[in-house]
Amino acid sequence: MVGAHLGSIELCRLLAEGEVQQKMTVLVFNEHAANFNNTLKKINPAFEQNILHVDQLGPQTAILLKEKIDAGELIIILGDRTAVNSDKRISYVRFLGELAPFPQGPFILASLLSCPVYLMLCLAEPSGYKVYFEKFSDALTFNRKQRERELTEVIQRYAERLEYYCLQQPLQWFNFFDFWQQEKIEAPSKIG
Repeated sequence: MVGAHLGSIELCRLLAEGEVQQKMTVLVFNEHAANFNNTLKKINPAFEQNILHVDQLGPQTAILLKEKIDAGELIIILGDRTAVNSDKRISYVRFLGELAPFPQGPFILASLLSCPVYLMLCLAEPSGYKVYFEKFSDALTFNRKQRERELTEVIQRYAERLEYYCLQQPLQWFNFFDFWQQEKIEAPSKIG
């Protein structure tokens, strides 16, 4: 499942674990949110129970995740934030009227794991929280010769779905940095 910094991914996780009792692992790149994660751990020590901290996604991580998927577990990764100080493995796609960098990693990982991809968000609404869960794609496959273009097209579709929900609840998108990074706009992988 690919989520975003829109609404509450933590609440999604709690609802899934409590309501449907679905075992899941949340991939967290701690370099972005070490203080936030430490605060959540202090509030609730069980917070870290199903979190896998990763700095990079290598073969060992992919093997571990494939074992979890084969055992029926869900994997959750956020698809709207690039690695700190890294221009590698990103695609610039249209988002809220401008080109913005999105990570390729979640979609490369999904193709390596040969699993379907779902979009999941949890937004606060006047009547309470609502979980949005939609099928994004069957197993992703990329043609070797056109991989970069096809990958960027998939990321553009993700950005369009995220944009749709951001426009529904703009005050719930929690990206507190220069998301569009206009100074880096000359990246090779972009859809404009």
